[in-house]
Amino acid sequence: MYICVCIKQTPDSASVYVDPITGQVDAERFVQILNPADACAIEAAVRLKEQFGGAVLALTLGPRDAEGALRAALAIGADKALRLWTREAESWGPFTVAAALAATLQREIPPPDLILCGDSTSDWSSGIVGPALAYHLDLPQVTGVICLDSIQNNRHITLRLTRRLERGYHELLEAELPLLVTVTGTLNEPRYPSLPAHLASLKASIPVLDPSTLMSNTWHDEVDQITLLEMYMPRPRPRRIVTPDSHRSAYQRIGEIISGGAIGRKTRLVEGTPEELAQTLVTFLHERGFV
Repeated sequence: MYICVCIKQTPDSASVYVDPITGQVDAERFVQILNPADACAIEAAVRLKEQFGGAVLALTLGPRDAEGALRAALAIGADKALRLWTREAESWGPFTVAAALAATLQREIPPPDLILCGDSTSDWSSGIVGPALAYHLDLPQVTGVICLDSIQNNRHITLRLTRRLERGYHELLEAELPLLVTVTGTLNEPRYPSLPAHLASLKASIPVLDPSTLMSNTWHDEVDQITLLEMYMPRPRPRRIVTPDSHRSAYQRIGEIISGGAIGRKTRLVEGTPEELAQTLVTFLHERGFV
């Protein structure tokens, strides 16, 4: 099985700071890491390789600093890495990035059986690159996967995928290869690389390819018209301030403030058969006006 994992180096969300006065991001504070969802994709690819054999390619588009993400992927278990870059890519949006990745993968012989991507990144979180890549490669795709299992029948490998839907629903699918899958950051827990694996990844040679020589000019600057209107830090949720009852004593008011207003709440433990518990609950809801 030949698996390609498209990854990206992104800032650690804990290191991102937006100046409240200028509204600009302080890039000097960034701590660059392998995107968490992409790390889960690498881990899933390595597990499939250990089960069925084959090779894993880590692919990214970025400047020389992006090699840190590739070396992290090699330390987890990827067999080889490839970095795409050209000076024009500094202004590329997600659609052009997907076109560059597709043009590179189309020259791979043999073509990948499975392509894994993170469903979103911790910087822009557009979620566009994976689906756009599947469009360019004319591949079926499954997005938002939170659980990935494999089934092998008569030399054919089938993936059993659980994807996240809106309103808490889940969807269970079975798909055959070739396939593109985007995974969430909760898919698995990436392994902690060993020291020899870290050292080997630091010594690995990572080739660089100019993707503009492989792409069609019709995809440059046609659909990547993105306008950034505003950037700001997430606003903290307002906290409810408890107003103590003025008729209580000072000791009781202090206790009510410390407990968040829960000092006057009463609870009741109900025991009995399931039928009795259900009847008690229905009676309680009727008394409080819920039903």
